[in-house]
Amino acid sequence: MKNRIKELREKEGLTQKQLAKKAGLSNQSISFYEANRRKPKIETWKRLADFFGVSVSYLQGYAEINIPNDLKFDSKQDAIDCIEKIMKALDISKEDLRR
Repeated sequence: MKNRIKELREKEGLTQKQLAKKAGLSNQSISFYEANRRKPKIETWKRLADFFGVSVSYLQGYAEINIPNDLKFDSKQDAIDCIEKIMKALDISKEDLRR
C-alpha cells in the first residue's frame, strides 16, 4: 500500500526539507517514508495527518476518501463531494436516504 505523504506534500507546494522542518522530522525520514523504505511510528503518522488535515488512514493509503478528522470542510461543495464519494463507495442512492 502506497502512502500519500508525497502527494500531499506536493499539493502543499513543499519540498521534503520544508515538510521535515515544519513537522519536526529529518529530511531523510521524509524521503524514506515517501519511498516506503521505512514506516513512521504511529505518533509520526498522527503528526503528519494533523499537519495535512487528513485522517491517518487516508494518509497511510488505506482510505480512499479523505474525511477530515474534525469534519470541517473548506466549502459546502467540498462537503457535498465527500458525501457523494461515501455514497458511491457504499452503493447508497438518494432514494435510500429518503427512506
